Amino acid sequence: MFPFLIQGSNVVVVIDNTPHTISKTHITYQKVVDAIKAGDWEAVRDTINPKKVVLNYGAGNIEVQGEKLFWKGTEMHGSIVDRMVQMLQDGFPIEPLVKFMENMMENPSFRAVNELYGFLEKNRLPITPDGHFLAYKRVRIDYTDCHSGKMDNSVGKIVEMERNQVNDDKNQTCSAGLHFCSESYLSHFGGERTVIVKINPRDVVSIPTDYDNSKGRACRYEVIGEVGVMPEDETEFTAPVQANANSWIEP
Repeated sequence: MFPFLIQGSNVVVVIDNTPHTISKTHITYQKVVDAIKAGDWEAVRDTINPKKVVLNYGAGNIEVQGEKLFWKGTEMHGSIVDRMVQMLQDGFPIEPLVKFMENMMENPSFRAVNELYGFLEKNRLPITPDGHFLAYKRVRIDYTDCHSGKMDNSVGKIVEMERNQVNDDKNQTCSAGLHFCSESYLSHFGGERTVIVKINPRDVVSIPTDYDNSKGRACRYEVIGEVGVMPEDETEFTAPVQANANSWIEP
């Protein structure tokens, strides 16, 4: 048992002669209080001083220690790191985010790596269990792209182009590339149909600055569904979208 004091909006716990103050606004506050109530002092110690946890997913490149996350031994920062650490401390599984980060780190663009996850959170685009993400795209009535009318975006198709043919300058807002967008951007674009595209983070090239960063350019995606049209096996699309929208991307 550790000496502790519940004082207003704080709980103070003394572990190995070192006092630790956890405020009510901290993400671990309720876990500490619940562990104290249950008399689970090992859980109290582990919550306040998290043990070193090595996540052996994929190639085992991600390591979490306390509130720090390391990629191949280098400490990482940014919104995806904050989200992963928070979810881990809150007891949520983070496998999809781990896979997403592994895929993202294969992207050769420094800018894309640093901007992509923030784009997904802002636009509430879900991450799939295999570490890809879902977005929208407007197409013509015959499923060809609105610009050239030559690319088939029917459900099940994989659309791709050479990466070095996609404009990586986010300040050139209308330029070459395979376009995808958030739901909020759909009203700004033509086309009679809206399809759902699945994109590997490594294939994202740029996030243009117009329309409040609500669209992107990639070199490859897979068309997995159409808005308003249910596939024969509805679990192929609705289950991953619902599960991930509720778990991995929050408002």
